[in-house]
Amino acid sequence: MLNIKNLSKSFSDTKVLDNISCTIDSGKLVALLGKNGSGKTTFLKCISNIMNTDSGDIDYNNSNFLFLNDKANIFSDLKILDNMKCILRFYNQDLNKDQYNQSLNLLGLKEFEELQLKNLSRGNLQRNKLLIALNLSWDYLLIDEPFTNLDDSAKAIFKEIFLDLKSKNKTIIFSTHNFSYVQDICNQSLTIKEGKIHL
Repeated sequence: MLNIKNLSKSFSDTKVLDNISCTIDSGKLVALLGKNGSGKTTFLKCISNIMNTDSGDIDYNNSNFLFLNDKANIFSDLKILDNMKCILRFYNQDLNKDQYNQSLNLLGLKEFEELQLKNLSRGNLQRNKLLIALNLSWDYLLIDEPFTNLDDSAKAIFKEIFLDLKSKNKTIIFSTHNFSYVQDICNQSLTIKEGKIHL
């Protein structure tokens, strides 16, 4: 369980998150909603502890967090496997080659394995983000706009993977602009508006 109490974050004179409190249970799929600039990414960064908050308490209950946004593909000159190895090394984790190959095929990335990340389409870069998640150990996955730039078949695959991870008691909190598409798989939605969370 993730407990967030009175979380606030400002940039200069702009208060992006204003005294936010909420609880997220383990093994849930949670959609984070809001307009561009509403603070969705800031919220994800704060609760994943990669951005300092101004105030508030976050009780992680000894859970491991993984935050993924476009910077998961930061090593643009590397191929998919080399990028994976760099990220695993950062998290002090080892590559399970069988698991890697299985997830590579599941996400339809096998035929692009020899391409540098900078030569992948935006949709395949999204697939690569999920590939990273499937090869790292975590309890909570915080992922920014995972369904953006995906075709319908890829979106369906992502939904199946999310449901499978939930069945293994993994928690995924993801931002999205299209709640109607993922409403059927979500246990909870949080909307950020004017710095506040609306359940």
